Amino acid sequence: MKRLSVFLIIVSTLVFLSPVVGKTEEKIPQVISIGTHSIGSFFHTTGTAAAKVITDHTKIRAIVKPMAGPVAWYPYMERGEIELGVLNMWDAEKGYLGESLYEKLSNKKGFSVRLLCPTVPNAIGLVVAKDSPIRNISDLKGKKVSGNFPTPSLQLQTEALLANGNLVWKDILPVPSNSPAESVKMVTEGRSDSSGTVTLGTPAIDELNAKKGARFLPLDPSPEAVARMKKFFPGYTVRVKSGPGHTGIEGEQYLWAYDTYLIVSEKLSEEAVHLIAKTLWENYTELEKVHKLLKGWTPDGFVSKHALIPYHPGAISFYKEKGVWDTEMERLQKDLLEKKKER
Repeated sequence: MKRLSVFLIIVSTLVFLSPVVGKTEEKIPQVISIGTHSIGSFFHTTGTAAAKVITDHTKIRAIVKPMAGPVAWYPYMERGEIELGVLNMWDAEKGYLGESLYEKLSNKKGFSVRLLCPTVPNAIGLVVAKDSPIRNISDLKGKKVSGNFPTPSLQLQTEALLANGNLVWKDILPVPSNSPAESVKMVTEGRSDSSGTVTLGTPAIDELNAKKGARFLPLDPSPEAVARMKKFFPGYTVRVKSGPGHTGIEGEQYLWAYDTYLIVSEKLSEEAVHLIAKTLWENYTELEKVHKLLKGWTPDGFVSKHALIPYHPGAISFYKEKGVWDTEMERLQKDLLEKKKER
């Protein structure tokens, strides 16, 4: 009788738990897609690193979908065809609120996106061939700059970088470019004197360096120059040194930096987002194996008090488990959700 009782208890427990387990598995997709900028961009590298860690440590197969930035993949995310995306904080905020170019693209509603975590600060600048006579941004006056981008944030970044050298758009000869990687390629091919905005660590810079040598133009870190830049795009100056992953940096100089986000569709289940956040947190040391600059993508930066869009509930539940989600973050989350309601 005792054995029978134990057997019945075990069977009852399994019957009770099996629907719960089954439902949880149903809420975690077998395949997810990650929207990024084009191949050759650092955002694509970041998405590739995230995809590798997710695929290696979960039953989810993550696929990177390179496109012409969020202006191209935001609509796919809204339709449920892309689940995650890598983009800068400006595009994230404007897309969430439905402002700037994203007002029309989202039918004035904004996109249903949430933050999973910041990745690494994105350091940007303008790149020229190493033997170019152009030494400073101010030297670009009257020169060809391949920075006429279709994506508003990239365009504004380029204008901010030009403003550092006290130049405006009419002072240069703009050359249309679809992406930062392509703008560097134009320098490699001699079709432009300078790239538009491009991220430190972008593979296209290595290609330029292999053929002609590559060199970032230094930024003026003075308060006046920084103030001119902030009129176009938010950010801060960072001092960088030559070394691994810093192709194009000679000695020590300043670049412009801003935060980069890994965002997720609001429609993705809490269980799936919780799992992805947990996986990236626990295996963050593997991210830098894809690129050295991703060494800075660490758990201590997953929760940001400077976030510009609200976090996904699945991410919040994980961060609460880790003890890094506090009352200040609760207030910020509420404010960010209310900000969209007020529009």
